[in-house]
Amino acid sequence: MGKGSSVAKKGLSPGLRVAIGLAVCAMGIGVVALGVHQLGPKADKFAAGEFAALPVGMTFALVGALLALPRSVVRTRALIAALMVSALALTADWIAFGPGERGITGGLGKPLQTSLMIGRVLFKVGAVLADLMALWAWVRFFRTLGGGGAATRARSSS
Repeated sequence: MGKGSSVAKKGLSPGLRVAIGLAVCAMGIGVVALGVHQLGPKADKFAAGEFAALPVGMTFALVGALLALPRSVVRTRALIAALMVSALALTADWIAFGPGERGITGGLGKPLQTSLMIGRVLFKVGAVLADLMALWAWVRFFRTLGGGGAATRARSSS
């Protein structure tokens, strides 16, 4: 026998991938629905912490869609991947630059003044990096629209 497990070498069956993808997608849609429900009575919806549930739920829904779709649908998968990375970037942007007071707390719930500035800077750097990843995903998506050759290159380089 070889050193690797035969289960690890095989991918998921197409039916199982679709089932898992649909379950993850449904979970993401549920998170979005719960976030929208929780945001309903809030006066300042963008400053509410529940707002972060929307792009997080969208990310899960889009991951489920990526799992469920066959690999041969390159353009659709590239679009969904760009949307997914954009939703992640939106979450990071809201945390780093969104309205409302942000604070990093220690174990006792009090702000750590010495590391507060470093934490804010790191969140902002992470958000900018996530935005750059989203831009890169959109560039890749638009390259797949260029024709069959671009779609084939995108499929082979992924």
